[in-house]
Amino acid sequence: MSRHLQLEAVLGPRRQRGLSLVTTLLFVLAALVLGVSVLGVGAMQERIIGNSKDRDVALQAAEAALRDAEADISVNVNPSTAFTDDCALGLCTPPTLRTSVSPLPVEKQAGFTWSDSTHVRTYGQYTGASPLPGVASPPVYVIEKLGNLGTPPGESVVIGTEPVAPGVGYRITARATGARPETVASLQSIYAIR
Repeated sequence: MSRHLQLEAVLGPRRQRGLSLVTTLLFVLAALVLGVSVLGVGAMQERIIGNSKDRDVALQAAEAALRDAEADISVNVNPSTAFTDDCALGLCTPPTLRTSVSPLPVEKQAGFTWSDSTHVRTYGQYTGASPLPGVASPPVYVIEKLGNLGTPPGESVVIGTEPVAPGVGYRITARATGARPETVASLQSIYAIR
């Protein structure tokens, strides 16, 4: 027998220290932590993409509501249409022309709420437009009559006379949701008719 085997027979087997086992466990733990963090980053990116997509849907719905309001004005609103301080039927007097002078925009007025159908106009309500797919609720809008515009192009102002066709300006404020009701977009535009 060899001397090494004789010593083992007398002293017993050599004790293992386990350094390679500890090193391997540390590498496995590091790989596990790295894998979990990669999954977390992937999930976060997916949420970010989903939120961006939903925001885009809400913005597109608000844009569609602005176009619907323009069609509504073209067909249903004329100079004799009644606009009120309390936005009855979504037709509002702007803050500068109200009898109760308030510098606040329509949506910040006391008592105004976008969910009250007596104070807003709903997408398609007056134009017959098809409902928008993929939104939590139909877009809504209000129309404010800003008043008569100045002299039309090609005309001169003459003291004591009114322009032939001064035109009327309207401010449209639209509010829409995305696929989730908490994703909200608001847009505003000025629309003029001559």
